[in-house]
Amino acid sequence: MIAATRRLFASLTLFVLAGSLAAPAAAQSSASTVPAAASGSVRSADGAPIAGATVELRGNGPHRTVRTDANGRFRLADLPVGTYLLNVTAPGYTALAGQTVQIAAGTDAVLDVALPRAQAASLTTIGSVTVNGTRALSTSPAPTLEISAQPLAQEGVTRVSDVLSDQLSTTVYPILGGGLNAPAVVALRGPDPSETLVDVDGHQVNNGSTGDFDLSLLDPADLQSIQVIYGIAPSALYGPNTLGGALNVRTLEPTTTPQTTVRFSDGSYDTFADTFDTTGTHGRLGYAFSYHRISSGGQLDDDLIPTNDGTGLAPISNTLDATTVLGKLRYSFPSGGFVGLTFSDQSVYRDLSATLSAVQFGPTGTLAGATYTNYSGTTMNNSDIAYGLDAEVPLGPKDADGSPLTTVIFRQQNGTAFQSVDGPGVGTSPYLYNDHDRIVDDTLEIIHQLPHGSLAIKYALTDEGLLTDYIPGVVFADAILRQPIGTTLQPLDLVRTEAASIPGIPDSTTQFLSQTERSLGLLYQIEPTAKLHYAFAAYDSDYSTFGRSIDPRVGFTWTPTANAGYRGSVGTTFQSPQLPGLLVPPVLPPPAPSDTLNGLYSSIGNPHLTAEHATSYDLGADHVFGGGGRPITASLDVYRTDLHNGVATYYSPVACTSVTDNPATCLSYPVNVTREVYEGVELRLARTLAEHTTLRLSYDIDSVFTKDVPGASADDFPNFQQSAGVPLHKATLDLAHDAGRGIAYYAGILYEGEYNELNLPPYATLRAGLTWHASKTLDLGLYGTNLTDVYNFRLTELGAGIPYGAIVGSPQPADALPLAGPQITFTTALHL
Repeated sequence: MIAATRRLFASLTLFVLAGSLAAPAAAQSSASTVPAAASGSVRSADGAPIAGATVELRGNGPHRTVRTDANGRFRLADLPVGTYLLNVTAPGYTALAGQTVQIAAGTDAVLDVALPRAQAASLTTIGSVTVNGTRALSTSPAPTLEISAQPLAQEGVTRVSDVLSDQLSTTVYPILGGGLNAPAVVALRGPDPSETLVDVDGHQVNNGSTGDFDLSLLDPADLQSIQVIYGIAPSALYGPNTLGGALNVRTLEPTTTPQTTVRFSDGSYDTFADTFDTTGTHGRLGYAFSYHRISSGGQLDDDLIPTNDGTGLAPISNTLDATTVLGKLRYSFPSGGFVGLTFSDQSVYRDLSATLSAVQFGPTGTLAGATYTNYSGTTMNNSDIAYGLDAEVPLGPKDADGSPLTTVIFRQQNGTAFQSVDGPGVGTSPYLYNDHDRIVDDTLEIIHQLPHGSLAIKYALTDEGLLTDYIPGVVFADAILRQPIGTTLQPLDLVRTEAASIPGIPDSTTQFLSQTERSLGLLYQIEPTAKLHYAFAAYDSDYSTFGRSIDPRVGFTWTPTANAGYRGSVGTTFQSPQLPGLLVPPVLPPPAPSDTLNGLYSSIGNPHLTAEHATSYDLGADHVFGGGGRPITASLDVYRTDLHNGVATYYSPVACTSVTDNPATCLSYPVNVTREVYEGVELRLARTLAEHTTLRLSYDIDSVFTKDVPGASADDFPNFQQSAGVPLHKATLDLAHDAGRGIAYYAGILYEGEYNELNLPPYATLRAGLTWHASKTLDLGLYGTNLTDVYNFRLTELGAGIPYGAIVGSPQPADALPLAGPQITFTTALHL
């Protein structure tokens, strides 16, 4: 592993040297006395021209400023050649700042700028600028992605989790089993989905029960974009409660001009979807409304398999029926700023019987003599309702161009999630409990513009209440686990936790859990020249579940030219424990088979479990090679996260031999004892083959291993072994063409290597699609996924996966999880 890390850093060094070859040419053109010019346009994110926007170029001699005309056009003549910082502001739009552009001798650089309306909830810059048709490189110290959602929706994509599965260092976990319509959660740069922060419109939606969020419930049709920030660089004040990075799902925003889309889809396995979206602005009132419904008969629909005792047959299915409604109203003030209301409601019904059911082959490795685990009748109903208030108010004096120097942003969201599980699968996983989870998220952010940067301070307060049948309504006193590891625990005094019951769940099995999260963040960004960009951040966090943490971070980006950028960052962070992991039931649960070791153990929580703390490092480089309208854009990142006190599961030295044994003699519970390392490399290449035609290639090594687990605390696996469920290698190859008229097409291959989340040998899947832009308003599409029909065996196969190494005894068996079979979707979209 050390040798691999050295190779990664050597690769980065070569990449930097290659990029530096362009420096002499840049310096030579900077010395030229031939004047140059810059011209272009400023428009809203939906394409409407913005009149009166202020365009500023600075960092290479005197500042030059110009206003756009009635058509959003501008021109700056007689510019000294060199590297500039581009800043663009307009009343009612989010400013674009700190973008690096190059002005060459004797040329007229064409700058096209897109600004989002008002202050959209965002983790990073969401405006964009292209120079002579090539998008400007990011100056963020963290690698970031902005994935536009609407084109994906037009291609027939129905799940955000499917979009993220194609991204590097991103693992989509089938948490209950594989196949069509299975729930899925996402982890960035690590093995644990709870270590990835998930926001919707800037509001945290990770829950305190399982610590993650099912992104398969979100449809791109309801979204504006998906932002991905890798690592913990101080690029945004998104909070420190994350190790691998952050996702921000941005729902539809009001547009400058009225836009309406009606879309219908018909696909394999009786899958039907219909969508209605409308956005626009009347006077100062902007609106966005979306209705989306999808139903699927499932790849298995009342298929009969043997019952658990083998005496009969029972039907299993993986059908799905989901409806999402989203509404936004936003009023813009005459002097700048806005106030907005948001409402969303999503209801989902899933038949999980096929997802949970499994087969174990007979002695000959065939269905002869096979046994089945049948979860017939297991269904799940989810309902997620959220409403929010967002406001932005400019304060104090304004800049020379009329832009406010200080802006105050307040956001509040109240979200309530209900989950009801029926059938034999209820309670068999933390994802299968009946619960009622409410999260109230409040943030207050103040941003002040400085002559060469900005200063932001943000206070966040999150209260969560979780009502669940996970644990009975009584917990042990706080001192239950003060005894050393290995000591047999005895019942102590009990404390009653009062809570109202959930309908349908007896009072005796109802537990109310709660936590309060407070954090104060400070972010200072400064750009003393057009080539240097610094960011400094510090977070003071206070969590009711474990206490206080102070986490500093620093990052920089050096852009010697607009075609080259080199970045680095270092910082600390933490991951708070999940609520159920802190509690111990008053009556110890009976011994049950362990997930990781042979033997029976009684699994409980640990009230002294504390947060995992980590230090993270990131080095990266971006470069644009070539020109003439066919550039190659390359990005390379090397990262490492050292986890200092990770959580492992402690197992008593002796396992129970029967479910009737005294559970106090064979306890297992989480403890903070491990040291882990997440390290890897990410390479992305994009080549413009022709106008509107792009080829993209990406590859990563995502290495996750335990460095130190004390022998007395199991998770009984060797040090330096790749973590199960995280593919060590991942690669994608995509070809896309879309000129906005005629025939558009795309094709993509996804490869996942060993240790993948299916517990199977390396594999590749193929997806492809065609869109006919029949007119300006009508699109017809035909799309397919998993066209290679890889691992389409429908039912989980017990023990058929690749065994995972263990310190004691034989390698631990692993279950093989299926992928959904090939799916063909036909879509009709009408744009009004």
